Amino acid sequence: MSSIFEYTNYVDPEYEFLEKHILTMYRGGWTPAKYEKLIKEQDAPYYFNSMGPVDQEAIKRCILAVATVEDKVKVFWPSLYFDLPQTLIGDLGALFGQSECTHRRSYFSLLESLKINTQEVNEHQALQDRISYLSKHLENDPKIIGKKRVLKKIVLFSSLVERVSLFTQFYILMSYSRANRGLETISALQAVTSQEEMVHYTSGIEITNKIKEQHPQLWDDYLIDLVEKNIKDAYNAEVKLIDWFFEKGVPEHLTKEEVLNFLNYNLNCVAKDLQLGISFEYDSDLYESRNKWFMEKISTTGEPDFFACPVGGYSSEDVNINVDDFEF
Repeated sequence: MSSIFEYTNYVDPEYEFLEKHILTMYRGGWTPAKYEKLIKEQDAPYYFNSMGPVDQEAIKRCILAVATVEDKVKVFWPSLYFDLPQTLIGDLGALFGQSECTHRRSYFSLLESLKINTQEVNEHQALQDRISYLSKHLENDPKIIGKKRVLKKIVLFSSLVERVSLFTQFYILMSYSRANRGLETISALQAVTSQEEMVHYTSGIEITNKIKEQHPQLWDDYLIDLVEKNIKDAYNAEVKLIDWFFEKGVPEHLTKEEVLNFLNYNLNCVAKDLQLGISFEYDSDLYESRNKWFMEKISTTGEPDFFACPVGGYSSEDVNINVDDFEF
């Protein structure tokens, strides 16, 4: 059996399971310009002129929380080839890195449109606690070295950065459009970002499973205990973040209970996908009635769909079209 850690010439068929994710990223390609114009012209004025302070504060804090994640994740996937020198992992990493760059630039533009000051990150302990646990995949441990350290990085980055840390904010921001309360283009940006982050997460889990299949000795009790501890720490930090999102009040179309339930649902999915000995209880009835729409929204096509969301427009001027000018 070949090893994912060993260099092979050209494309090794053993890793062709990644091809579907590579094609998905190609088909879903987009740029920040897709959303910027309508956010500036429609969503931002609506945010400033038609929303109350409770909604404005929840939205601002969610966007700030997402932006802190998207700002620092561009190099993980492109660097993965140096640890796992397979051609398809190089392709995957390059495409994922490009999409993370697109996410970063899109959220920076969103911060500017809504006049959100990024320096606020340093003022809130809840955000600092998130940054702390998201950095755990980089921590050195004398008992986790070599190939095992690579496995630890992939597991923690895929599960905590790509899914646990983002999906409640995506949920809150997309809920406005679902409840017919505006922010349609911001919601569309969340939807396509969510779809891509889910592809990243799924790829990380599949790479993890391949490493565990080839090198089962790496997935030992010590590493499992460390992963479980980090996931529990992430849960505690995310609960505090949800409290912080709603510190000034809960938007009228949401409940804190449903957002916490959605957090538990996602953490439970991560624990099951990693085959851990921990679980996170969530209310299945509440999930079906209040949360399920989100997963259906980002899973409808199975891949980011460029045409599913409104295009922000690439022209800086509106064009008036007169039907009388056309010949039929």
